[in-house]
Amino acid sequence: MSSMKGKVVVLVGCASGMGAATLKMLLADGATVIGFDNNRDNMADTLEEISEELPEFKGNLEMVYGDVTSSEDRSGLVAAAREKYGRIDSLLYVAGVLDLMCPAHKTDDALWQYVMDVNCNDCFYLVRDCLPMLLDHEGPAANVVIVGSVGGLYGSTAGAAYVTSKHAVLGLARNLAWSYHWRNLRVNVVNPGAILSGILGNAMEKWPDRDVMDSEGNELYNVRGGVSLGHDADGNTMMGTPEDIARAILFLLDDDNAYVNGAQITVDGGWTTF
Repeated sequence: MSSMKGKVVVLVGCASGMGAATLKMLLADGATVIGFDNNRDNMADTLEEISEELPEFKGNLEMVYGDVTSSEDRSGLVAAAREKYGRIDSLLYVAGVLDLMCPAHKTDDALWQYVMDVNCNDCFYLVRDCLPMLLDHEGPAANVVIVGSVGGLYGSTAGAAYVTSKHAVLGLARNLAWSYHWRNLRVNVVNPGAILSGILGNAMEKWPDRDVMDSEGNELYNVRGGVSLGHDADGNTMMGTPEDIARAILFLLDDDNAYVNGAQITVDGGWTTF
C-alpha cells in the first residue's frame, strides 16, 4: 500500500463512526486532513481518542465546523482548502442520515428533503465545488470516495427517502467517474451494510419528537427485509464495525489501485447475497 503522507484529504463527516475511524487511519498514515462536521461534542471525544490511541500520529488535522446542509458552511470548507493548500488530493463524503425507516405514506416533506439533502444533494454540491481543486491532478489521480449504502442497491432495506437518496448518489458517482476519468480523477463508492455507528443517535438528535424507528417500517424493512445479519448462534453481533468501512476507503485511496474507478465496494458481511 502506498503512503498517504503529505496527501491533502477533505473528510466530510469525521466526528464519529465511519468518519472517525477513517480519520484515525489517515492521520496514522501521515495524511493532512481537513475535517468537516457539525457535532463538536462528538468531535471532542474523537480528538481525545486520537490523542490516546495515536500519541505520535504522522499526519495533520485542521477542523472546519459547519452544517453540510448550509451553502455558507460548505463554501467555508472549500475556501479553507483552497486558501491553505490550493489543492485537494482526495474528497471523502462520509456524511449520511437515516429516514427513521418511514415508508412513503408516512414520509413528510421535511423528512424527505433533509434525507435527500444530506445523502445526495449536498454531496453533489461539495463535489462540484471541489472539482477545480481535484481535476487535472499532478501525478497519481485525485480521488472522490462516497459512502453509499446497500440501501442504494435494494428497495427493501430502509424507508422511501433513504433508499431513494442512496440510489441517487450511486448514479451520481457513476456519472462523475465517467465524466472525469479523462482528467485524472477517480470516483468510487463504499456501500456499508449494517454497521455499528452513531447514525441512530444522530437521527434522535435531529428528530427528538419522532420515533427513531417507525414501527411499520421496522416490520417492512428490518423483520421482512432482514437488514442486518443479526446475531450468530452464540448471541454475538454480526454487524460490521466503522473500521471495516474505513479500511475499504483507504483501499480506494491507494495510488497502487489506480485502475479502480467507478467501482462500488460493498462491505456488508454477506447481506446482499440473501
